[in-house]
Parts: sequence; C-alpha cells; structure tokens
Amino acid sequence: MKKRVMMVGSAEQSAGGVASVIRLMKEMPFWEERQCYWLGTQIQANKKTKTLFALSAYLKAFFIIWKYDIIHFHTVPNISMKIQLPVFLLAKLWRKKIVLHLHVGNQLTMKDIIKFRLAHWCMNKADRIILIANTFANFMEEYWYDVKTPKTVIYNACEKVESKPYEKNNKNILFAGRFTENKAADILIKAFAIIHNKYPDWRLQILAKGPEEEKCRKMIYKLGLKDKVELPGFVFGDTKANYFRNAGIFCLCSYYEGFPIVILEAWAYGIPVITTPVGALPEVIEEGKNGYIFKFGDYNDLAEKLDFLIRNEELRLKMSSYGKDFVNDNFSIEKINSQIDILYNNLFN
Repeated sequence: MKKRVMMVGSAEQSAGGVASVIRLMKEMPFWEERQCYWLGTQIQANKKTKTLFALSAYLKAFFIIWKYDIIHFHTVPNISMKIQLPVFLLAKLWRKKIVLHLHVGNQLTMKDIIKFRLAHWCMNKADRIILIANTFANFMEEYWYDVKTPKTVIYNACEKVESKPYEKNNKNILFAGRFTENKAADILIKAFAIIHNKYPDWRLQILAKGPEEEKCRKMIYKLGLKDKVELPGFVFGDTKANYFRNAGIFCLCSYYEGFPIVILEAWAYGIPVITTPVGALPEVIEEGKNGYIFKFGDYNDLAEKLDFLIRNEELRLKMSSYGKDFVNDNFSIEKINSQIDILYNNLFN
C-alpha cells in the first residue's frame, strides 16, 4: 500500500496560485492512490475569519495527522510558513516525512525573505524541498547555502483544456491576475495606449481585481482607452475559458513570480505570450517560438513587442501551435504526477 499524504496549504476555495496547484494535484492519479487529504490553513478573508480558520485547521491536524505518512506543505517563506508552523511541529512530533513545496521564485533573493529565520529552520528540518524551477535551485545555493535538505525540481502542471484552432481574427490582448503593484497591469495599459490607434480592431481585456484597480481605471480614461479596454473583474469556469479561447496575445507584466500557472494556461489555449523575465519563465520561454520577453517596467519595449506580434499573423499562428505542444510535452498532469510519486517513494528509501 502506498504511503498516505496530507497536503497543507491554502483553503480549497482560495483563488491564489497555491490553491490552484493543489486543486490540479487532486486530478492526478496519486491523489486517490495515496488517499490524500487537503488541510487548508489559510483563507482570503478578514483577520478574525483567518484566525478562526487557522485554529480550526490546527485542531483537525491534531486529531488526524497520525493517519498520514507524508505531510506535504505548500508554502512561501513568509507569513504563510508562520501560519503553518503548528502543523509543521505536529508533523515533527509524530515523526512524519515532511515535504516543503516552495511556491516562490525570484523572491528567494529578497533580503526580507532571506532574513526570515523561521524559513531557514523549517527548511533544514524538512526531509525534502520541492522547487518549481532549476533557476531557483541556483538561488538556494547562493542565498540559502545553510539549508542542506535535499532539493528536487518539479514544475507546475497544466490542466488539459478544450481549446480551438487559433484564429487570426482573435484580436484581444489578454491579462489575467490582480491589480497590484507587482502584477503591473498599468505597464500593459500604457503600452496599449501607444499602439491602439495603429490597430483599431484590437482590444485589451484585463481579468483582475485588486488594490490598484481604481488607479488603472483612471489611467484608462486619461489615455482615452475607455472604449477599447474591458474590465470584467475575476472570472471563472466557462467565462474565463471563453476569454482565453478568443485571445490573440497574452501578457504578463510581473516583477516577482514563481512559475505562473496562467502562462501555462495561455500556452494550453494556444495563445502567444509576451512576458517579463520573471521567476522561472526565462527557463522555459523560447523567443519567437512560444513567447517574447520585455524588460521589467518598460512599456515602450512591451509596445514594440505587441506591435511586432500583431503585424506578424503567420508567426502568431506558428507560436500558437508550438505553445500547445510545449505544454503537453513538459507540463502534463501525467508527467508531473510521475515525478511527485517518485519523490514520495524516495522519501522512504
């Protein structure tokens, strides 16, 4: 019988990337084979609700952790790790195998993160650390050299989607994320303002909510884009799928990321990508084949890349096909499932 696993991370109803990763793991064969259980310790809510939710998780863990052989934490070396600490200590007390799955990227080089001593302690007490790109293994060697725990690189997986053949008349530039300073939707708005008169049939669609929303709305009006920019907010299910199926270009403008699943989704839907060199993306972007990279915060560079792709219809068609194959070959549920299953087996060798 295979060793049983408890997954610890964000609540199932959360919209964040970590919860998305765990939800996708639930579709992998190992989930049933190992009788996995998802323990949500964090939820997006007010402070009181967050506290009660965490306390409830600790109580559940106290009574059921003995049933599981592997405790797999999906975490970030910040407040997330602090919230999960009581469950981590229970896992140590019961002498369980502990996996720390770090959902961070170039944040590993940030001084505030590096100085977080609890993160160093937890990493050294774990049995295995999962990193989501080879680039981050290099960061660990340079900035976290005191952490001696064995490390394994496993990319995020991408779910299978029902896409349609790429159409040249898909004239929507798509952004999906949050209105935050880090996600930098304002950079895309400024870039689109430079080219929108040249391509009057093209529109910008921003699927987002967040603290920078009002600032971006004002920018859209000020730049004369109110009739060319759609702001539907967060969308899910078939509504989200339809936006992706009808997109001609996908843009990511972030300064800090791990391995953004939204890029994998864009490729799965056959959308050419333009992104910053953030997180793991320089490791997987093949310029001119599945995407293009522009400089952080440089909306003029982004405008040039958008202009180039819009003008080259045949190139967009080729990139669409290549992106779909690239996802299937490298980030399929079957491939990532196999890697995780091997890691679990190796914990007991």
